Amino acid sequence: MNVTRERTGIAKIRQLTTELGDRDHKMKNDFHLFEAFFENFPIPVTMWTLTSKGIVVSQRGNGFMAQRASSLEDMFVCSLVKEMSLAQHEMALKGNKIDYFIETDNKHYYIKLVPEKNKKDETVGVSGLAWDVTTNIIMLNCLEEIAILSDKKSGQYKEISDIAKKGLGASRLKKMLNEIEVL
Repeated sequence: MNVTRERTGIAKIRQLTTELGDRDHKMKNDFHLFEAFFENFPIPVTMWTLTSKGIVVSQRGNGFMAQRASSLEDMFVCSLVKEMSLAQHEMALKGNKIDYFIETDNKHYYIKLVPEKNKKDETVGVSGLAWDVTTNIIMLNCLEEIAILSDKKSGQYKEISDIAKKGLGASRLKKMLNEIEVL
């Protein structure tokens, strides 16, 4: 009977090894796909992961943070962005999901911070995403200005105002700007 158990055990180990190898292969392929996505994505997006101690585990993308950050303290190139973001990251490291916008002189970012928790519901890190929404903000501002300039006028101006208002009403970003804090 021991020989049969050993063969069964070896077969299970062999199956588990194959399954783990397949899983690792898929994870590597997914990672390469993820990398290719960020290298070729036309909209500036940055993603990062921090440990509970604020150490940068990974970072990908273009625009929001330093190219080779090692910690939360040296993550940001712009001192204004750093000042606005540190407190938000600290709240996320305490277990809170955070959404905020940053407006600087020439850039606008939407940032989402999501705490990563272990089985005991303890925060063990934070994943972040920054989306450069500068061009979208410019378009929204133009639509708002068109709506204001053409409002309360007659003829084609009324049609133009209605079209601008329809565009503003359909904008998810506009809704988010009304609901989420802009720093």
